[in-house]
Amino acid sequence: MGTTVDSDTIETKPVKAGGQALADGVLMRTERAWAIARADGTVDVGAVPPVKFAKVPVLRVVLGLGAALKLGVVRGVLRKGDPDRPDVQRSRRVNLRFLQAALLGEVGVMVLSRWISHGGAPAWIERVAGVLPWLVVLVVLRVATPAALWRFHGAEHKAVTAHEQGVDLSDTGAVLACTRIHNRCGTNLVFLMGVASYFVTRVPAVIEMPAFLVMLGVSVETLSLASRRPRFVLSRVLLAGGKLLQRFVTTREPTAEEQAIGCRALRAALSEHERIVAGERLVTAAA
Repeated sequence: MGTTVDSDTIETKPVKAGGQALADGVLMRTERAWAIARADGTVDVGAVPPVKFAKVPVLRVVLGLGAALKLGVVRGVLRKGDPDRPDVQRSRRVNLRFLQAALLGEVGVMVLSRWISHGGAPAWIERVAGVLPWLVVLVVLRVATPAALWRFHGAEHKAVTAHEQGVDLSDTGAVLACTRIHNRCGTNLVFLMGVASYFVTRVPAVIEMPAFLVMLGVSVETLSLASRRPRFVLSRVLLAGGKLLQRFVTTREPTAEEQAIGCRALRAALSEHERIVAGERLVTAAA
């Protein structure tokens, strides 16, 4: 879980950034770079591969999904490094708990959705059929994962908000004063997908997966528009459910130490982003 990253970067505005909470730290990414800071003090950085068809709405979301999942799972959850190091072992163990809970929740969503869509559920459940399976996922994740993950999620949001508002990321106290509720959080997507999945489960099984991917792309693009115009009435409606879940379920107030880790990850990602962009400008100028 985490904030989504817009694909268009505007020079006159702060570099767009988003991230993902881990059980032992925070993963931050921009359009061009990523960084992971952990509670053991380590910081890893790398480049984000360019997304094909980055200017094509919906398609860019679907094509970028695989790379985003690979980064979050391979680099974040599984963590590359010496498997005999105690810190690496602990990191993998606590993050695998989250991954296993997420997979269990996804299976639960599919089973519940099928049961509901094929008439196996009471009428009152059918009325909330779209949202119910996704709420089950959140409950499973909330109960089965380390509490630190939800605090790191809050730290991630506060760091991104501070960056967007021009707050000094090295001033942990100032960053802690920022809100942990963010318009581009993945929780907003979970809520919207929950509502939209009511319709997807009613299409023929052979096209259900393509329909799901299209729905995912449309949902991300819709929320991206809403987050850029949060004062609009429709935007407030679209974001309201996800914000409510953020406040009471998917984020918690981080400690000062956890917030410092989130800020460290974002500073590293922004620094790597600038290094990559500067290098490309030198190559272009020399050509």
